[in-house]
Amino acid sequence: MGSSWKVAYADFVTALMAFFLLMWIINMASEETKAVLSEYFTPEYWENVSAGAQGSRSGNISGRTGKARNLESLVTTDRTYLAVAQKLRESLSAQHIPPEARGVSTDKDGILLQVNADTLFRPNSAELLPEGGAVLDDVADILDEYNLYAVIRGHADYQETGNDQYPGKWELSTARATACARYLVDTAGIKPSLIKAVGYGDIRPLVPGNTPAEVAKNRRVEFFFHRPEVSGSAVGY
Repeated sequence: MGSSWKVAYADFVTALMAFFLLMWIINMASEETKAVLSEYFTPEYWENVSAGAQGSRSGNISGRTGKARNLESLVTTDRTYLAVAQKLRESLSAQHIPPEARGVSTDKDGILLQVNADTLFRPNSAELLPEGGAVLDDVADILDEYNLYAVIRGHADYQETGNDQYPGKWELSTARATACARYLVDTAGIKPSLIKAVGYGDIRPLVPGNTPAEVAKNRRVEFFFHRPEVSGSAVGY
């Protein structure tokens, strides 16, 4: 038998690794992407593709079905969102912002970046810190590089008063969102048409409870990056 078994064993390990890699990729895909991918394996899909190819040869330049175009668009969008999320995680980590003060997640509509207000602003205010400007520079890079839009959502915790500079928490949270938008436009050179800013006061807490750590998590600013075609209700304003 010699050492020929080693070749077969190496092939088996390679196939097993490819299988687990495929499972990981499928697990990372959104439900909408999975639904469109499943159509790829149906006879109807290939009948449509074949009909499209016949039409192309006879002068119809469409060439592929609407489902194929949707599949391509969804896969491209998911890859972009994952790339943006990874870039944000790396840049925030490089700035030594602790994990409990930040969060990055994705869904089919876009990418959500959450940053604790204590990282961006002086306590109980909407005055930007130098560290906050560095975070906003990263936000500007994302908007510029990936041609995305952003909704900036300000939040206050139930204990904040705004140092008597604002009538209430609505005004404080809106001032935080506006300060971020103003920096992106005036300092980073982002077009105003790419940005919306809204304030929610303390009505959308991230976590329940009244411990100092829980309260701190609720005062935050959220940046939701999205494609221009995503509707207002989907991005939260």
